[in-house]
Amino acid sequence: MSGIVDLHVSEYRPGGHMAGHRHDEAWFCLVVEGGYEETILGMRNVHEPGDLLFCPAHAKHEQRFGQRGARKVIFHPNDTLAGLLAEHHARLDGRPLIRRSATLHALGWRIVQAMAVEDACAPLCAEGLALDVLAETGRGMAELSMMEPAWLRRVRQCLHDDRARDWSLADLAAVAERHPVHLARSFRLFHHCTPGDYLRRLRVERAAHLLRTTRRPLLDIALECGFAGAAQFSRSFRAVHAVTPSAWRRSR
Repeated sequence: MSGIVDLHVSEYRPGGHMAGHRHDEAWFCLVVEGGYEETILGMRNVHEPGDLLFCPAHAKHEQRFGQRGARKVIFHPNDTLAGLLAEHHARLDGRPLIRRSATLHALGWRIVQAMAVEDACAPLCAEGLALDVLAETGRGMAELSMMEPAWLRRVRQCLHDDRARDWSLADLAAVAERHPVHLARSFRLFHHCTPGDYLRRLRVERAAHLLRTTRRPLLDIALECGFAGAAQFSRSFRAVHAVTPSAWRRSR
């Protein structure tokens, strides 16, 4: 088993719009032609050929396609493959992941061409190329992990150590001893999200742990984890897990 599930090529018409929706499973998408704008977990990005995207399971996303439409290679990783990627720093931990390179673009076209050949070897060839895509991605993530500067690791550690604090960008810039704009750009480069997105994820992860291991009231958990109240807690939790905290607790 390659670990690649449901590998296929999808085409989207020019000017098309896909309203906000979710998938039950996580998926990878490699743009090979055209382009589109996507909003996912509150973040908006413009995708071009050569972009490899990871969409977490149950993450709400919306897409608007440009004048050329788009062609994408789409596939799902099974649990074994996701674990292997995590060992090589490409953690699929609930955040969108975006990589862009000419190498990925070339691999995407080779997958399209392989799948157009109607013989018994076509699926094997395409799956092998999809694994090359993930290897390229994992290699890039490992390189970024090793390159992350000490001052940026210091900022992340502050967020982990005091996730309930109402951090501002200025506060974090003071910790880093860097300009706020430089901090924001560097954080997105290495972690594919803003410091605020990262902090929200940390708070939700802590809240999920308390929901699973205690019977404490939701408001108590919300306040301990740094949320202003039950409403804000519910909105943030739904953005990550696609269900309310109470529904998530009942399902466990």
